[in-house]
This record gives sequence, structure tokens and C-alpha cells, in this order.
Amino acid sequence: MATLPTQVRPGDIVSSDLINAILQTLAQLQGDPGSGTQSVPNLFGLLLRDARTIIQQPNRQLSLGFVLDVAGAAVDPLAAANIGLIVLTQNPPADARVAPGTSVNLVVSRSDSGVPNPGPQPPTITRTETPSGTAATSFAVGTSLAVVGTNFNASSSQNTVTFNNIAAASVINDPADPTRRLLVTVPSGIPNAPTLPAQPALANVTLRIVTPNGTPATTTVSVSAPVPLQPTITSIQPLTQQETANITITGSNFAAGVQVRIRGSNAAIVSSNATTIVATVPNFADIPASGVAPAAVVVTVPGFSDITFNGTFNVVGV
Repeated sequence: MATLPTQVRPGDIVSSDLINAILQTLAQLQGDPGSGTQSVPNLFGLLLRDARTIIQQPNRQLSLGFVLDVAGAAVDPLAAANIGLIVLTQNPPADARVAPGTSVNLVVSRSDSGVPNPGPQPPTITRTETPSGTAATSFAVGTSLAVVGTNFNASSSQNTVTFNNIAAASVINDPADPTRRLLVTVPSGIPNAPTLPAQPALANVTLRIVTPNGTPATTTVSVSAPVPLQPTITSIQPLTQQETANITITGSNFAAGVQVRIRGSNAAIVSSNATTIVATVPNFADIPASGVAPAAVVVTVPGFSDITFNGTFNVVGV
């Protein structure tokens, strides 16, 4: 490994060994990279513009340090001519744990190498997968998926994602790989997409990503019906009610065919919707007039396990 010179003069050759020596010395000055609270993102292969945006995200609590090209020349990261330079190495390295306020230093491709700089490139899509990383091409309405590719914009708002021209419910850059992985929520309202579990999935839905950098990227996925949510009971009014009188059960995700049992007996359903059930308390031969008996209230929604009210409900005999 090269040692650091005391002076670099105009015209001297700045080798990769020398740059590595500089990075090594900086690492020693910054201390143990594993002892901090902030995680350093992986910036390799990113445009300088995107790397700068990622480093300066407020939640990262990092700052951009020096930027050199491979010839050792200082690079202005704010200059328009440099935004398309490619990050070749960084210090501290990706995934290092550092203290808040740590500077991340970059080595980028040369701006005067004689090779035209490609500049910002359009996005590409490699595959789709579950947020946990399992390859998949079928997703339910309302669920999240990950789109893996290249050249996504580091700012979530600059990535427009649609499903058959319907905007995604949400788009978030994966913090671990912001320009190569997007976390996207499948929207409702996709034409001809299923809305009920019994309906077949809609195949060949075009997932399209547009950034400010040119040609959109597309792939196809299948969209299935929303996953039904588990019903819940939040309250019963009144909590003490006479036989043959009505109670109102409030909750969520009730559906057609709902049933109510009180003390094990079926209660007549007066009305119901997704959040409210009105049911009639049955007669019970074992409860004397004006007698009070505790009663379990159980709601059954087709396709789900029974839901039992976890409060106290009493039946008054008549």
C-alpha cells in the first residue's frame, strides 16, 4: 500500500494505491466504523447526484465529505457537469455504523476522461418480489411489493408508478438501496381487477415506472382481490338488555351472512353493514323475570374464526 506523500505537485500521477491510502487514513481518523448509531448506505454505482441526495437525507444524520475523481482531482458535487459521475468507492464503507455527523467521502469516475459521461439514465426493472425479498409476480390489492431494478430516482416523489395507468397507493425508496429497489402498494380501482376473494386474479397488469430521466420501464404482474381483514368487535350498546330487545354491535369488517349468538342461541339480525350489526336478544327459559344473567356475544363472519366480545354483557329476563 502506498504511503501518503507530504506534497502532491501539478502533473504528478495520482495512483489508485495513493487514493486507497488516503481512504485508509481517513478511516483511521474516523475511528471504529462499527461503534456508531448511523448506518452508511451503499452508494457504489450511483450517480453522484443521487449519492449526494441519499447522504443528505435528514434521517441519516450524515454529511458529504470530499469528492475526488480517479485521477485525484477534487470534484464539485454541486456542479451540473458532475451530477452524472459514477460513484466507484466510498469511505466509510456501506453498512458501517458511524457516529451522527460523520462525513462520507467518495471517489467518482473522471469528468475529463475523454469518454462521454452517460449522465442520468432511464430506469430499468429486473424483477418484482415481496418486501422480504421472495421473487413473486402476483400481488393482492392493498398489499406491498418490491420492484428491483436500476436508476430509480433517490427521491420517492420523482418515481411515478402505475398499474394499468392507475397510480400506486404509495411509493417508497428502500432505505437500504434507494435507487435500485422501490416499495410499492398495489392500488384499488385498477380496471377489471377483482374486488372479492372468489374472483380470479387479473393477469398481465402493466406496472410502469417513470422518472425524470427518460424512457419509462415496464413489467407485468397479476393482481388478485384484496385480502379480507379480520372482523373485530369494539363495543355493544347497551351492555345490559332485556330479552326480545335490540342491541347494537359496533366493530369492523362485518360482511354478508354475518351471524350473532348470545348465550349460545342465534340472535335475529335486524340490520348489518361493515361496521354495525343490530340484533335481537333471544328469550332464555332459564332466566326468570327481572333476573340478570351474563351472556357471551359471538359474531360469525363467513370465512373467519368466531369473534367473541371481550367485555361484559348481561341479559335481563322478561
